[in-house]
Amino acid sequence: MATDIQKILDNHSKVVEEGYIYTGELKYRSYAVTTLRGGVGKSTLSFNLSFEISRKHSLLIADLCAQTNLTENILRGSEHRVNILNALQPALLGSAFGDVPDDISYKVSSYCDSFKGGKPAYIIPGSAELFAFPSTLYQQLQIANAQNNAKAVNNLLEILHKVLEKEAKEKNLDKIIMDTSPFYAGGTHLAWCAADAVIIPVRVDEHSIESLQLTLDLLSNTNKDFKIWDERAGGRRTPKVAAIVMTMAGAKSQKKFTPDSASRMYIERALAIAEKFPQLFDFDDPRDAFVITDDFMSTGRISGAKSIPIAELKVNSFHSVEGKRLQVNSSADRYKKELKYLVSVL
Repeated sequence: MATDIQKILDNHSKVVEEGYIYTGELKYRSYAVTTLRGGVGKSTLSFNLSFEISRKHSLLIADLCAQTNLTENILRGSEHRVNILNALQPALLGSAFGDVPDDISYKVSSYCDSFKGGKPAYIIPGSAELFAFPSTLYQQLQIANAQNNAKAVNNLLEILHKVLEKEAKEKNLDKIIMDTSPFYAGGTHLAWCAADAVIIPVRVDEHSIESLQLTLDLLSNTNKDFKIWDERAGGRRTPKVAAIVMTMAGAKSQKKFTPDSASRMYIERALAIAEKFPQLFDFDDPRDAFVITDDFMSTGRISGAKSIPIAELKVNSFHSVEGKRLQVNSSADRYKKELKYLVSVL
């Protein structure tokens, strides 16, 4: 086992010990953070990635998850008149639902002070009503397909891409990141169509490993829904896998800066799955796409509850979360290095 994943473990050691990162710019314009399982730290990752990317690049953030955790993290319960569904419905159903609205994003630093001092970042909020969106989308797709109208199918699959590109152009934003639902149908499907690349968080547990297999298979299997609709649209490109992020890895190992044996076993299994889909990666060696992040523990809870990116949390500071006094421990410095390395892989 050690041989296969040793490169991943060695990279992780260099990251934690030396603050190692790749040099170079982000490879893609648009990214979707996606996995077909909940509870893996996806929205926490999206929030922290958004902060890290916005230090160097102007950024449009879109929340495609009906749970709207990322929206809550950033807007902190503030009222917002428009959300992503307000833009998608008229694009999907036509003028009966009005025109696609302009100016659908909110400046992040106006709501989340930690984002001050970086490049401009805007968020298009999510909507709880996205739960009902898939039935509307697939009804329209089936009508277009029944007429053998590949162009119409493609136009429907492109609606999110067009909404995001229009908003990014109007706000003069360079990069786009999407947080997606753990359910494929609807918003996640459109996010895969809109993204140049995907970032897949994989928790070190059995269900997440199965979910990685499902995600990569769905992205590439011509007999499964995603590629079937791509074909019906006349043939579309598949987003690349920019990174597989092993989340909540345990660090209780005899060897310093090395994940524990259970985590190593899950990393090995994730690598074995990734190696079955080499065409999805933009690395010659899929191991280069793997990034290990620790269980952020109290630091992660503070980051989410207080809407403070991990990079901005001060070690040993105390914060009140749900009536409990939590401290940012010294491990936060390690987490910061892991997140910076992840951005450098992208």
